[in-house]
Amino acid sequence: MTKPVFALCVGHSRSGDRGAASVDGTSEHSYNSDLARRIRLILADQGIETVIVNTYEGHGYTAAMRWLADHLKQLGAKGCVELHFNSAENDAATGHEFLYWSDGYLGRQLAKSLDWQFRQTIEALKPRGTKPVNAAGRGAEFLRRTPCPAVICEPFFGSNPRDWEFATTEKDEIALAIATGIAAWWKGLKL
Repeated sequence: MTKPVFALCVGHSRSGDRGAASVDGTSEHSYNSDLARRIRLILADQGIETVIVNTYEGHGYTAAMRWLADHLKQLGAKGCVELHFNSAENDAATGHEFLYWSDGYLGRQLAKSLDWQFRQTIEALKPRGTKPVNAAGRGAEFLRRTPCPAVICEPFFGSNPRDWEFATTEKDEIALAIATGIAAWWKGLKL
């Protein structure tokens, strides 16, 4: 029997898709690839085996999400987050939010754990809460297809200069908040 693993998925990991760009042009994929490594180190210190998935196969979003779901199933992932950051035309949009599949109890619990941790430790960013996603919502393919509880992490707005400054100068703080939220949820599971 293999040890249960938690998957850190880097959003916009399919060929040609780098996601939104921050105010200084950094892509979601670039920022979150490094963030995933930081989170993994923290979780390893807590005895949680973690795998990073930062290359999605498949042509187009739906095909990439099908591939990712199959890959997570093969890995035996018991939970996962997909790392992103928000962007808006209005540079005043700010804060962190966590999306989960509307029918997923354990995904909702993971989103709540992440949200709670951010509210306790990341005072510089506005809490936007947890948000259920249904078939018509953003990220629906990822959240619906995953074979384990899943959350989309949107810890800040890359389009907001203040959020972005915090995200770059306090990246370790963001990594710790995400890792702590995951660990609290993980330890509550009966694995």
